Amino acid sequence: MPFACPDCARLGYTERVHLQSAEVEPPMAFLSDTQRDTLTRSCETLAPRFPQPGAALYATGAHDVGMPALLELALERAAGPADRVAIRLFLSAIEHAPANRALCGIRKPFAAMTHAERERLLQTCARSPQAPARQLFQAFKRLGLFVFYSAMPGGQPNPTWQTFGYRPPPVFPPADTRIQPLALAGDTLLTCDALVIGSGAGGGVAAGELAAAGFDVLVVEKGPQRASPHVIGQELAVTEALFEKHGTRTTRDQAIGVLAGSTLGGGTAVNWAGALRTPPEVLDEWARAGFPDAVTPAYAASIDAVCARLQVDPAPAASAHNRMLEAGCAALDYDCAPLPQNRLRCPEDDLCGFCSFGCATGAKQSTTRTFLEDAAGGGARFLVNARVERILIEAGRAVGAQLSACSPDGPPCRVTVRARLVIAAGGALHTPALLLRAGMVNAQIGANLRLHPTTVVYGFGPQRIEGWHGAPMTRISRQFADLDGRGHGVRLECAPLHPGIAALTIPWERARQHRDVMANLAHLSNIIIITRDRDSGRVSVDRRGEPVLHYRLSRADGRHLRRGIVEGLRVLHAAGADVLSSPHHPALVWRRESGADFDAYLEDVLSAPAGPNQMALFSAHQMGTCRIGPSSDQGALLPTGESYEVRGLYVLDGSAMPTCSGVNPMISIMALSHYLAQGIRARGLPRH
Repeated sequence: MPFACPDCARLGYTERVHLQSAEVEPPMAFLSDTQRDTLTRSCETLAPRFPQPGAALYATGAHDVGMPALLELALERAAGPADRVAIRLFLSAIEHAPANRALCGIRKPFAAMTHAERERLLQTCARSPQAPARQLFQAFKRLGLFVFYSAMPGGQPNPTWQTFGYRPPPVFPPADTRIQPLALAGDTLLTCDALVIGSGAGGGVAAGELAAAGFDVLVVEKGPQRASPHVIGQELAVTEALFEKHGTRTTRDQAIGVLAGSTLGGGTAVNWAGALRTPPEVLDEWARAGFPDAVTPAYAASIDAVCARLQVDPAPAASAHNRMLEAGCAALDYDCAPLPQNRLRCPEDDLCGFCSFGCATGAKQSTTRTFLEDAAGGGARFLVNARVERILIEAGRAVGAQLSACSPDGPPCRVTVRARLVIAAGGALHTPALLLRAGMVNAQIGANLRLHPTTVVYGFGPQRIEGWHGAPMTRISRQFADLDGRGHGVRLECAPLHPGIAALTIPWERARQHRDVMANLAHLSNIIIITRDRDSGRVSVDRRGEPVLHYRLSRADGRHLRRGIVEGLRVLHAAGADVLSSPHHPALVWRRESGADFDAYLEDVLSAPAGPNQMALFSAHQMGTCRIGPSSDQGALLPTGESYEVRGLYVLDGSAMPTCSGVNPMISIMALSHYLAQGIRARGLPRH
């Protein structure tokens, strides 16, 4: 059942009710009353009511779903100290007529403007040559429209959904599990053989393999065990509960939205079930980069073992939006093949598509259904809602960690863990932060961040697609995977198209334009363009020790991404889409009925600006920030996965990858963890 959100009440929205699934640290007051009023007007500009009888989509406005309160809360969670200052300054500045005259030529405060004038001001920000203005606009637009279309006021379906026939899945009881997290009554000392920090693709496999070898394993996860059964499948509630930073994680300049799991099972609990093996050419590259074992039969056996445990389906059926990719590729004679999934057949076919919101049926074979279950059967213990503050290092050896964990009925507990081995598996964002908080100084820690920068193109026609139905990702085109002769390029896939994520990515130029596109949501097809990035960014830590992502799309990777955008549009056109849209701000749109030259349209798309916050960019794959290398100058880890700098500290997750996989990396991370875990098993525990 929904309950009054204490954060909304604290922010002054006591009449609003929404589902709140995760604890947040109450920050200081974010906005003044005047700034809050301006934010509310911004919401009304992005998502107003339209006087169109009989259409719930158009009759619904920002206030009907509690958008102002939800947007303020999302901004508060997403923004760092400097970003909060910028948001406050912007909201204050646009209530001053002289500032607005300079910004958009309208000498009025925002409060006195007409709706059309407010739209003009937002359009000016969206198209500004000044990156900070675009950054602020995108923060408001993306978060605001996501909550507008995904919120369930009073626990009831969002009123916009009836227009396109969307509904979340029914409630299912939680599946039986042997995983029973520890309940802490207060400050605690725990001991174990192997402390595994993280429970996703890397940590889950490590825990299962080491427990099977008789190690006393303790798994620590900073997220919850799972969301309430009442909210599984609900886009906003699950995003708040199970994703990094409640779904608001971005690069430092907010140009790339970063999706990462923060729950037991990590990314495997919230991904789209893509289960691709590491391409042979990437394994060859890893071998040349200082990890020669990547091309051995033993490593191939680890890949096989992981795929077998996950019961990978090599040829899943294609849903309607995946069939569009398949049909367009066939018409153009482009490569297109089944994309394997670690998903069993759903008990009810119409539930497929909600895999990224907690998998209501348990059909997805995440680590919580496989390797973590194995670990529990082998006696492993689990601690959830526990943040590792610091890895403990004595005489150059990792000996445990200091944690802050939530107790059921009281303040956070201090937990000290003494361990004979420490396995860092917090992912490519948090593992380098862990090592940096421990005082480690290897220059490769945090470097080499790869994100597989991803964007999306849309098309729609008369056929009903319902992109939220069916297995979410079952076809892939590798036609353009090698655009530079060195294995860097793009792959074309499909993503599930739920209302919030669709609204977030669809360019907003005017409120009516965006609403008209959303009205066609059931007819919308998409192709995502996933770039194997040649160049990299880095992860640093802020003053609280939290990860900060520094990443700018390089010129070379930008060329590949733009080629992918053009080819994605070409595929949708060949599949019969009547209207096409690029991901730019503003969007470049082609309509078949207009008779406009299609090739000329593609040339315009290819030359459109693609700088920070000038088009939709995302990452669901983060890799490489503590990579294996042949020396401490070229990597943070030995080929065994052990730190060059600290004995007994291993990294078994995506941050250990020498280079990025180029494909959805779950199997690559799991196989790497599985192989490195065999070495740890063979060497046994160190003697203290």
